[in-house]
Amino acid sequence: MKEVIFIADYFKDDYRGGAELTTDAIMTQRPKETRVYRVHASKVTQEFVEKNKDKHWVVCNFSSLKDKIKVYMCKNTQYSIVEYDYKFCKYRSLEKHKTITKDKCDCIQTFEGRVNSAFYGYAQRIWFMSEKQKNIFLENVKTIKEEKTYVLSSVFEMADLKYMDILKNNEKNDRYLILKSGSWIKGTNDCIEYANKNNLKYELVEGLPYHELLIKMSLSKGLIFMPLGGDTCPRIVIEAKMLGCDVILNDYVQHKDESWFSDTQAVCYEYLKERPSVFWSHYE
Repeated sequence: MKEVIFIADYFKDDYRGGAELTTDAIMTQRPKETRVYRVHASKVTQEFVEKNKDKHWVVCNFSSLKDKIKVYMCKNTQYSIVEYDYKFCKYRSLEKHKTITKDKCDCIQTFEGRVNSAFYGYAQRIWFMSEKQKNIFLENVKTIKEEKTYVLSSVFEMADLKYMDILKNNEKNDRYLILKSGSWIKGTNDCIEYANKNNLKYELVEGLPYHELLIKMSLSKGLIFMPLGGDTCPRIVIEAKMLGCDVILNDYVQHKDESWFSDTQAVCYEYLKERPSVFWSHYE
């Protein structure tokens, strides 16, 4: 039986963010002959890595992974990285870096930046959430070889895709949903300003349980989502598309021009359905 260790700062039971949900959907839709283990990045020790270096490692968000562990893994393990944002930047966002420092990101020149650069370079594979994100990495992290890069996109549980497919034909009202978020990147205020300027009725949503959010979105005319920096493949945008909603987006939604997303809801469904098998086909 193949054994794979997933490392992440948080898993779905800790925090239900987009990265955590995608990581969980990858793990739960693994082949039957594969066993997975989940380990918090902050708990990984050199001794643990050494004991398990014969296994394959999948590194997801790794901000709490110690630099010395990254260095050790480079030469002593086979690992892949699933990259959800921009961890070569200490702010994990080039736009946030520029907003705070008033200067272009140069984090790759720091000690931690050089360690992360090596960590990306030694990975067997790097999975990105969008083509645009992948290209930004190739431009900024010169250790990465393009032939080792793949675009995965956000990954969903099959049951959730089927549920959205059922909900998509619900009769819509005349309101757009706007995500009320304290997260810098989500751009709530810009979305409200856009709606007011264009005389669009809207409703702010926050804190709803997942399936309640899907139902509410399926009954709404659309979604306005205008992040302030690169959002690599936001799940809420995909969910709105899958539910038959109109989506009003800006160019910081980095997957929005990819062919699968620009096509019909049916094409999106087939594309998303295949994501787990696309991932696991590289570990057979």
